[in-house]
Amino acid sequence: MPSDETNDVSETQAMHDWGVLHRLLDQDDQRPWSVDELVRDRAGAQTDRNDMLDAIARLVGMGLVHRTADDLVFPTRAALYLDQIVA
Repeated sequence: MPSDETNDVSETQAMHDWGVLHRLLDQDDQRPWSVDELVRDRAGAQTDRNDMLDAIARLVGMGLVHRTADDLVFPTRAALYLDQIVA
């Protein structure tokens, strides 16, 4: 894969990751979200279900999101702290 394509993929993944994290960190709406709710909520953001599942998996792997056995997702303490120091 050429470098330009790799950069495009990385930028797209980062956009999806940030979209999920931003939604989970929204001060006016902090709560556990179901994966299906996030998919529906982000439907107009040029994303599909697989993009959302991949973004959630990446965020879980980075330690920024918890995903429960019943498919609820919410930010970790690390994500909440990051949000406080960046804001």
